[in-house]
Amino acid sequence: MISYKIFPMYEFGPLHINLYGVMFAFGIFTAIYLAVKEAKKRNREKDTVYDLAFYLLTSGIIGARLFYVFFYWPKDIPLTFFDILKIWNGGLAFFGGFLGAVIAGYVYSKKKKLNFWMYADIFAIPLVVGHILGRVGDYLTGGHPGKEAQLPWAIYMDGASRHPVVLYEISGLVIIGIILFMLKNKKLFDGFLFLSYVVLYSIQRLFLDFFRIETTDPRYMDLTPSQFVVIIFLFFVIYFMMIQSKRLRVKKV
Repeated sequence: MISYKIFPMYEFGPLHINLYGVMFAFGIFTAIYLAVKEAKKRNREKDTVYDLAFYLLTSGIIGARLFYVFFYWPKDIPLTFFDILKIWNGGLAFFGGFLGAVIAGYVYSKKKKLNFWMYADIFAIPLVVGHILGRVGDYLTGGHPGKEAQLPWAIYMDGASRHPVVLYEISGLVIIGIILFMLKNKKLFDGFLFLSYVVLYSIQRLFLDFFRIETTDPRYMDLTPSQFVVIIFLFFVIYFMMIQSKRLRVKKV
């Protein structure tokens, strides 16, 4: 069994510090830093990346909260408008944040007449790095407990030996990051790197949710809401890959 410790909330008078929040913020700043470096390599303005990052972050937090409220809010707890705003109490869903950020990025790109897919590629690897750091925060604070398992690598949590789901996810994200880094210099079509990330992470998440303590829902084909969304994502990604690949062939003709 893996030795495991959950770090508590640290209180300094009125100030409350949670390691998940610290790692979440560190992940954001690291991702922005890497995105700016990549933009410079592509001769793009860093100010554009900073502006885009602001809208991605804002919309991502809103989307993550709304997804959690709509799909994961406990049925036995009354929901008020002010409860929706209390993100400091926890309750952010990755795929809601991802979808909110994509929508914001697309709107911003259209408004500023930017190449959406090129900027999506710029943020692809930084997104993976930021995601890894955020999951480290989850691991340090006991987030996303797994189902019970009697395995040599299980962790003791909530009174039982469980799958270390967050470690599974971190390991998978590291592999995805390495794959994307290897694909980075492959000149295919704009959006290839970003869409590859979506495919790889969606497949990973589809399988990982079978090890999480999450309630399946008959409304979503007896899957978790995240698994259901993942399947939809995969269909859209395949469609966009076909469109972008077709555009590239047309340009070459």
